[in-house]
Amino acid sequence: MSICTVEIDVAADRERTFAYLAEAANQAEWRHDVGTCELTDGDAGTVGAVYRQTNRGQEVEFRITAIEAGSSITWVCAEDTTWPVAGTYRLSDTAGGGTRITMDLEMTPSGPFILMRPFVPLMVKAQRKKYAAGLQAALG
Repeated sequence: MSICTVEIDVAADRERTFAYLAEAANQAEWRHDVGTCELTDGDAGTVGAVYRQTNRGQEVEFRITAIEAGSSITWVCAEDTTWPVAGTYRLSDTAGGGTRITMDLEMTPSGPFILMRPFVPLMVKAQRKKYAAGLQAALG
């Protein structure tokens, strides 16, 4: 299992940042690698909500599995895939009144993708600047 952690600081306060991330359909706004993301089942931003997104041309379903109001959101891929992914966004206050978003990702590639396991943390960390720019643009 590959685990990768990246941190992103945004100027928005934690309450606003949490609300924005909890509505996972917003991923299409701040993630350059997501074309669309829409709620397909459940209530937006709550445990059990299921979303379908296009990610680099492939459709993937994921669901929110846990929420701690104002501090964390956990999700997991909702379907079998050769590249299962789960993650948690943890939020904390920064000294300047903004928010630090800590993204913990767990990936367990199988089949031919298992050869990419050592590169997963590098690939995700390479995306960090683009994610940070997208979140800053979306949250102001």
